[in-house]
Amino acid sequence: MNEMVVNWHITEACNYHCRYCFAKWEHNGRELVHTPAHLQTVVSEIPKLIDIINKKFGSDFQIIRLNLVGGEPLLYPEAIKNIVAGAADSGLVLSIITNGSLLDKQWIEILTRSFVQIGLSVDSVREQTNAAIGRKTNKLISQPDKLVESIAAMRAISPNIGIKINTVVNELNFNEDMNGLIAAVLPQKWKIFKMLPIVTNALSISQQQFEHFLANHQKFRSIISAENNDEMTQSYLMIDPEGRFFQNTQGGGAYQYSRPIHQVGIEQAFDEITFHLDKFKHRYIPVYAV
Repeated sequence: MNEMVVNWHITEACNYHCRYCFAKWEHNGRELVHTPAHLQTVVSEIPKLIDIINKKFGSDFQIIRLNLVGGEPLLYPEAIKNIVAGAADSGLVLSIITNGSLLDKQWIEILTRSFVQIGLSVDSVREQTNAAIGRKTNKLISQPDKLVESIAAMRAISPNIGIKINTVVNELNFNEDMNGLIAAVLPQKWKIFKMLPIVTNALSISQQQFEHFLANHQKFRSIISAENNDEMTQSYLMIDPEGRFFQNTQGGGAYQYSRPIHQVGIEQAFDEITFHLDKFKHRYIPVYAV
């Protein structure tokens, strides 16, 4: 593979209230979405990771895909506009993960023109389950049917846009049948996570329950990428809202942080966290190919 993926959680803010959300960080300063100059510094530093990682691991990555995550990144349109502009100048490829609740005609136009892949978080097709998980705003519960319509609108503009579905398997949905939704969406990739108890153990499940969910959806094995808790540990390159690398630790329960990239530079910040390249690569092998 020649693509290195960097996940930048640009904000902790979200209009949903998922009970097991791991997007919670220790705060030492302001989120960079509120300081455009620091935001642009981080964007300009990220391309340097290609040489840093290739030199350290003897790898041959050629592209960095910057994946914008939250919280809910669509809450900050100006920050996304600035990142898009900076990425174009820096040669970065962009993707994004959203809960889809804010997608409208304008957002769909922006995303399909500037991003190579759109990831949508869908944990349930049942209104009652989404409400129990916390996948709701103060007024609206997550509506998978609306996401299907939004995806169709994206493909109408850009037929080759990459579509990914992210699902967190937990105590409330491990028995659920999502085959109908996936058949309707036909994503290029379906990423299925076992609920990771970083911030809370609420709704955690056993490995057997996780495998039960996978078995019920094996007809889509060619597009499924599944990750248990160990596979998620120290296998991602992640930046938090304050511009620090952060990393899951063995045993869970806490994050390891670097100093802010815009203060010390990306090479120094990268040296301050643990990252396993072999585990990163393993995550991109389809689950049924292992």
